[in-house]
Amino acid sequence: MNYLLTSGIATGAAMAGLRPICEFMTFNFAMQAIDQIINSAGKTFYMSAGRVNVPIVFRGPNGAAAGVAAQHSQCFGAWYAHCPGLKVSPNTHY
Repeated sequence: MNYLLTSGIATGAAMAGLRPICEFMTFNFAMQAIDQIINSAGKTFYMSAGRVNVPIVFRGPNGAAAGVAAQHSQCFGAWYAHCPGLKVSPNTHY
């Protein structure tokens, strides 16, 4: 799956007034889409002083789990939480 393309389309849809949910197989794949998440979705809202709303949800399972190895066990929640314009909400219902 091309997460860069998917997250870019979802971000554009959010800027056009839709409320998309972009799902990652594991949240580690959000690193492939980091430019769209931080520079397009987060900073557009932040740099427009909230005038350009980007109502989008990026979600996926995250953290250590059986069978996902080191490549899919990192938690980037704190990193994304420190990016202007993004809101991070942990979900324990996965």
